[in-house]
Amino acid sequence: MDDEKWSRGWRLITHGLSVLRAYPSFILPILSVWLVYAPSVLYFRYGFHWNHHNTAESLIIVYLFIVVFSFCILVACDVLLELIQQMESDAPSLGSAVAATFRKDLTSILPLALAWATIWFLLSLLEAVMARRREDDGSDLELTAQGAAEALTDFNNFSLSRAFIDALKKGVRMVTFLILPAIAWDNMTFVSATCRGLTVLRAHIGDFARGYALTYAAAAVAFVPPSIVLLLGTGRSGHPPPVLFPDAVWVSTIIYIGLAWSFSIYLEQMFTAQLYLWHQKWERKLVVAKFTRRPLPAFEDVEPPALLAKVPNLVGQDFAAGKRRARAAS
Repeated sequence: MDDEKWSRGWRLITHGLSVLRAYPSFILPILSVWLVYAPSVLYFRYGFHWNHHNTAESLIIVYLFIVVFSFCILVACDVLLELIQQMESDAPSLGSAVAATFRKDLTSILPLALAWATIWFLLSLLEAVMARRREDDGSDLELTAQGAAEALTDFNNFSLSRAFIDALKKGVRMVTFLILPAIAWDNMTFVSATCRGLTVLRAHIGDFARGYALTYAAAAVAFVPPSIVLLLGTGRSGHPPPVLFPDAVWVSTIIYIGLAWSFSIYLEQMFTAQLYLWHQKWERKLVVAKFTRRPLPAFEDVEPPALLAKVPNLVGQDFAAGKRRARAAS
């Protein structure tokens, strides 16, 4: 039985990969966020003078950065969800997906980004307190390709407490991604979408946890190559690194890190979106079974969503319309 439960989560992961193979452009919105995030991190690490600001000002700057970054991620993921919805009836168009996001979803995405960013900021603050390390100003450091790769991965600051906080951040992020489909597909407000997403979470907490573990494993595998380069190319305790890589290797590593990060976020959003959609299908089956007086189906008896099948009204189908059809059938 446990193997069957894990296979359900794995089917959602592999289906998300199949969608990416069919539509490689689906990763572009998330990748575009990385193209903004990476230069920003390097600027704050090497060009921004933190010693010109007191602690309160520094905290405000960090919080605002997290808010902007959270908002950008959610906008990119909303565009991805709009692309998925377009798969029902027509070839997905990135331009129309972006237009749909900015036309109808931004007012609900903004408070969701603020809520997520606040939790993210508090976890980051807790991480800093637990680590108890003094960050360098960075303004007197020279920006190199190797230094950029290390800064973008925070390679030299690994600790068990940081790993624990990062795990919590990932959990909060995936819960946020589970709320987003209610905004993109069902046009709900922030409050209604949050209630809807948490309802799905409570109903399928086990499937969500298995999806968390599977996406975590997939991300770990994706980051193996840059981890090897960083381990071999970075010196420890005053000792020179085992291998001196040329700048071309470090630049390639930075590009790969961006692709791996985008791939990880894509998998998380695709898994939670499919879980949300699967829950909707199950609810519709329950309504039909209730009004036709048939046995109520279990969640595992309902086939997972088949996005590539381009089933009409698979995404964003009006639930009330499903009830009316069920009444008519009865």
